[in-house]
Amino acid sequence: MNNNASRRRGAILENAILDEAWLLLNQIGYSKLTMDDVARAAKTNKNAIYRRWPQKCYLIFAALSRHLPSIELEVSDHGSLREDLIALFNVLNLFEIIRPDDLRDAILDMLSNMTPYDLFNVINNGNGLRESTETIITRANQRKEISLSIDTISEKALNLPAILIINELVLHGRITETNTEDIIDNILLPIYKASK
Repeated sequence: MNNNASRRRGAILENAILDEAWLLLNQIGYSKLTMDDVARAAKTNKNAIYRRWPQKCYLIFAALSRHLPSIELEVSDHGSLREDLIALFNVLNLFEIIRPDDLRDAILDMLSNMTPYDLFNVINNGNGLRESTETIITRANQRKEISLSIDTISEKALNLPAILIINELVLHGRITETNTEDIIDNILLPIYKASK
């Protein structure tokens, strides 16, 4: 038999690697999972993995992307600023499928591979959370709930939901309903309504 004929390449190999990474994540957890484990389970070599994902955290986030439902950050109008913000945070409840320690460890691993500039650039520029926050603020302004508009709100206030979500995921590995309500009622709403 010709080895090249049975050799997996491209999307077939990538999917096999991601499927095995997902299984191993669920079986042994992020901290115990190694690239060697994934290579062995996927019946490939580490080089095939490292060419695509230079760090374990990137591999795991790719596996999550393949196996979790897609996160749609487009928040429909729920009638109030508070309900729109709750809906935005609830979209991220998909992460409850993953053990909190595994998610936290993967995020911390990814953050350790980023410079502070890169991290804040991701938070502050064109991410889905920021775009959804802009939409929510615009709606609240149109409903006359707040006097702030996209033109008058500070960049810091627009970026605050993303920062608080990252904080919750790093500290707790998930965003609970109680934490969501605390963040919204005691931090975001007072800031957004301060200049009403």
